[in-house]
Amino acid sequence: MQTEAIAPSSLADRWAALRAENPGLRIRQAAHELQVSELELLLCREPETVQPLKPSFPALLEAMDTVGEVMILARNESVVHEVTGRFKEFRTSSSGAMGLALGQIDVRVFFRNWAHGFRVQEQVRSGQRESLQFFDAHGQAVQKIYRTDNTDATGWQSLLDRFLSQSDKTPALEPPRPPLQRTDRHTVDVNALRRDWAALKDTHHFNALLKRHATDRLTALELIGVEYAQRLDKAAAESASGVRPSVLEQLLHQVSASRCPIMVFVGNPGIVQIFTGPVSRVVPTGPWMNILDPGFNLHANVRSIDQWWRVRRPTTDGVVTSVEGYDAQGELVLTLFGERKPGQAEDERWQQEVQTLENAALCG
Repeated sequence: MQTEAIAPSSLADRWAALRAENPGLRIRQAAHELQVSELELLLCREPETVQPLKPSFPALLEAMDTVGEVMILARNESVVHEVTGRFKEFRTSSSGAMGLALGQIDVRVFFRNWAHGFRVQEQVRSGQRESLQFFDAHGQAVQKIYRTDNTDATGWQSLLDRFLSQSDKTPALEPPRPPLQRTDRHTVDVNALRRDWAALKDTHHFNALLKRHATDRLTALELIGVEYAQRLDKAAAESASGVRPSVLEQLLHQVSASRCPIMVFVGNPGIVQIFTGPVSRVVPTGPWMNILDPGFNLHANVRSIDQWWRVRRPTTDGVVTSVEGYDAQGELVLTLFGERKPGQAEDERWQQEVQTLENAALCG
């Protein structure tokens, strides 16, 4: 089933009127206000500024190592994650369904949710900006790759020569993705879930555990018990309210002060993007918590993150602890771990930071 098309000229007029009222409005928020997809708005621009890419997405990402430095952006409804660096040895699975890169650019890509790609040229306050933008079948952005001042111009142009498409066909979009269907907790065998959770050997096996027990992630946390999952309720008041810092603000200020290196995961159905390292500049701005460091920016709307949890998972290397944020629909929007490589035990500094956070939540 496809969505009923809106005449581009009519939509462009509505977008222009909205921009006149809100000059700083981002395209994703404008799409939300106008009840269309981001891709539909993008296609209202002059055709020469929005050029289609061939749908050879695995090959394109494998070729990204030839262009040098880029800034990559992945987001969901609550969090924006931006990393500047170089792609190194992007690898695609034999089936072509998944891909990954490690290093400065650290991503896990799910190509089944990549449907459309475009080269985008736009005028912004700082001048001309150019990017490659990728969308799912519903017209929602899954990944954006921006050219920087340090991008290799010859490599970038060669990549465009290889992957730009001559097609002038307007993409057919599917209806919006339905919201997450939460599991009826009474259908879950809680004792079996706890036995299998206690027997986990690797954090990468967690999604298989959820599938085996036919439960969504948040419902599993609600059922598993405080040994493995503790909701951080009392520290969840927004900093903007003036009551107390949000869970995220408190945690980021802690690890910034201690220089405890962390891993920050943000994803959507098409990608998970990861930053690893210490963070320094933590800046709250209204409802947004921001990390504004060289090479890494994070923007998280704490008002749209409904629940925060401390989660522990057993592995062959010992317990691995995360702090996880969920929106009101029960979707995971942000995950933080301590920096850790496979085969290593969890950093005791991270365990201490999470314990401090949990103590504040439960005793505050």
